[in-house]
Amino acid sequence: MSNPPRPGDLIAMDRDACVEHLEQAPYVRIGFVVDGDPMVLPVNHLLQGGAVYFRAAPGSKLGSAAAGNVVVIEADAGDAERRIGWSVVARGRASIVTDEAEIETLHARSFEPWALPGDRSFWIRVDVQDIDGRRVVRD
Repeated sequence: MSNPPRPGDLIAMDRDACVEHLEQAPYVRIGFVVDGDPMVLPVNHLLQGGAVYFRAAPGSKLGSAAAGNVVVIEADAGDAERRIGWSVVARGRASIVTDEAEIETLHARSFEPWALPGDRSFWIRVDVQDIDGRRVVRD
């Protein structure tokens, strides 16, 4: 029998809680490698059918990440004063969305890139292969 969590304990979140936190985050960070160098960039996103979607511009660093590469997605939030927070990390393979029906479905969703939409002309899908997260217990 395990002891109940104490304030400050890190608690693992189940998959459903991780997905819920990821979905509610206003933006995520996408980590990938470009020309042998690690890169992390923030993007606003949406979740659909177990995948994370975001928009990118042709020729962008994010676009280069979509060429079938494995990427990492991270989201977090916290309250420094109360010393609580959570973090979710997902990993998956990124690809450019080319299916017209899928693009139409995505365009029907309430989503607008924070950067100018005209510059973000294509969708990138990250098929999440694994996801985990943790949170700091409240007092």
